[in-house]
Amino acid sequence: MSAVYLSQPALQCALGSNLSDAARRYAAGQLPTAGTMTVAAQQQVPFLFAQGSATSPLARIIPLLQHTLEQAGTDAADCLLLVASTTLDVNRIEQRLLAGAALEQGLLPTFDDFSAQLRSEFAFAGITIINTACTSAANGLLYGQRLLNAGLYRRVLLLAFDTPGYITASGFTALELTSRSGQYRPFHPQRDGLIIGETYAAVMLSSTPDLQPVASLLGGASACDTYNITTTAEDGSHIAIVMQQALSNTGLTANAVELVKLHGTATAANDVAEQQGLQRVFAQQCPPLALLKPYLGHSLGACGLSETLLLLQALAQGSLPAVPYAAQATLPLPQQPVELAAEAVLMANFFGFGGNNASLLLRRSCSGKTNV
Repeated sequence: MSAVYLSQPALQCALGSNLSDAARRYAAGQLPTAGTMTVAAQQQVPFLFAQGSATSPLARIIPLLQHTLEQAGTDAADCLLLVASTTLDVNRIEQRLLAGAALEQGLLPTFDDFSAQLRSEFAFAGITIINTACTSAANGLLYGQRLLNAGLYRRVLLLAFDTPGYITASGFTALELTSRSGQYRPFHPQRDGLIIGETYAAVMLSSTPDLQPVASLLGGASACDTYNITTTAEDGSHIAIVMQQALSNTGLTANAVELVKLHGTATAANDVAEQQGLQRVFAQQCPPLALLKPYLGHSLGACGLSETLLLLQALAQGSLPAVPYAAQATLPLPQQPVELAAEAVLMANFFGFGGNNASLLLRRSCSGKTNV
């Protein structure tokens, strides 16, 4: 597998309406202010809304795609569009039900409707939608790499977004996965669950570094654990297999990794599995660790791109923040800001609902160029 290049990164999230501002606040350790969402039984749960005044997902997505294409100097016809999202179909069905539509089979072809709306604005060479839970965008990056390596497209534009609504938030709350305290603290002994976040992210993938890339994707691995219907094996065995396979696929060893981006949902089973998986791969020589979800919320299928772009941009602008509760954490989280050399190798992990696990290996660039 040959490396591909990430350029024209864009992010809108709770930390900021553009990637540069979000990275600056993340590097300074400024946690966003959570709003609330009403779920079943009128329960209020914390939620991190993306900044900006757009009234609908499409009102954000279309300008985001337009700007990314313009910055790349590329026509849509030269690109495959990959869309990574777990809530796209659920939210569109929810919107139709709220508008008075009957609950029937005709509600279901929402992916086709969404693709048709994008085709009315852009002449992409193709549109493919990926929904593999928390690994959707990570799998989008790996899929884009394979397509570019095969010479099937000149460029791949990856769009990742999740705008969780009432149904999604109610489901996570019913599973007792959402935080009641409003504190998002992965690997803290008193962690009490996740906070859902809304993000919109985009990046251009290409086989050549002609667009001032912010990083290269060296490769990775993705696999689905059949331990049970919702979680991966709690002993970390499958997580370790995926990380080891990612290293093998890229010809790297564990000691070549200079930072690990944790998945870190702050849910009991996932944190335990991830911690044990890391110990299986890195033993007592774990590299510096990074947490992104306290700053973005759990952006579900979009996290594979949202977290990766925020991590890369914060490193380009300076450093990653210390974790305030590092001294109490069950993993050696950083107690001081973390800086990395240019060309450092990063591992970004995404261990999702249903046991769909992915691990990416990237080499950072110090160009620091951002899109929006």
